[in-house]
Amino acid sequence: MNKLNYTKYFFIIIGYLISSNISAQTNRALIVTIANYPKNSGWENIHADNDKVYILEMLSLKKFLPAHIIQLSDTLATKANVTKALNRLCNEVQSGDVLFLHFSCHGQQMMDDNGDEEDGLDESLVMYDAGYKYIPQQYEGENHLRDDELGIWIHKLRRKAGEKGRITITLDACHSGTANRDETAYMKTYKEYVRGTTAIFAKEGYVPRPGKHQELSLRLKNEKGLATAAVFSACPAEFTNYEYYDRQRSMYVGKLTYSFCRQINKMKAQCTIKTFFSRLMGDMFSLLRDSSVRRFQYPYMECSDETAPFFIGLRK
Repeated sequence: MNKLNYTKYFFIIIGYLISSNISAQTNRALIVTIANYPKNSGWENIHADNDKVYILEMLSLKKFLPAHIIQLSDTLATKANVTKALNRLCNEVQSGDVLFLHFSCHGQQMMDDNGDEEDGLDESLVMYDAGYKYIPQQYEGENHLRDDELGIWIHKLRRKAGEKGRITITLDACHSGTANRDETAYMKTYKEYVRGTTAIFAKEGYVPRPGKHQELSLRLKNEKGLATAAVFSACPAEFTNYEYYDRQRSMYVGKLTYSFCRQINKMKAQCTIKTFFSRLMGDMFSLLRDSSVRRFQYPYMECSDETAPFFIGLRK
């Protein structure tokens, strides 16, 4: 075989290896939506089931296959099942995979259990089987999904996906508010629905104090070998997350879900994560002009690298 043929076959093999690596990359998603909490749980029902409609449409647009989308809703969205789903995702993810995690549910602040919080409070996602109040020796918060726990899973997923991977998380659940529908807040014919509660999940008499071990915080950092990750929340912890009434579809939906999906649909060209967040914030502000109940709310983002390109799904 002459030198020319060696060169030809060399490039064919290299091309095959590159294409094999690209084809092995996969879009993977986990969607957790809790609209209907158990009766007498202390949690009001919300419209998280509608959020799932918007999210699934967005994922379909971005070529996520149903076989690679884990869905947990209402009774299936227990702490144990969500933990199993995150573990399954962590086991299945490969280097270069693109991951999307979405949570629509109530949120609640809790007493910090490891001293890593500046304000002495953990944020948590309220799973289907999570209680509203701290009851000694009966329910002490084991079915809440703390931000520390979620942070550990995100770190594991970032490591598995590697530098060529990407992780995007949307949390349409805030940790403040009343956790109740405000039946007096009417403008035209629309009610007001809130996600979250001002009630801190803690022992009686608990007084939040700055943590003494803030070095344990799992805030996102730009580290070598880890996938870029961005977490979009419906609002900062001290604000309230109000649902939005989509007149075109005649349904309530989480504001973050609505604006996030709308901005994905509007994207014509690639931009940085920072630029996308700016557009997301502008979109949520614009809802003030179009809302029956005008409640100020803006999103919050934590990101390992704001200058990285923003994308959902594999870049073709």
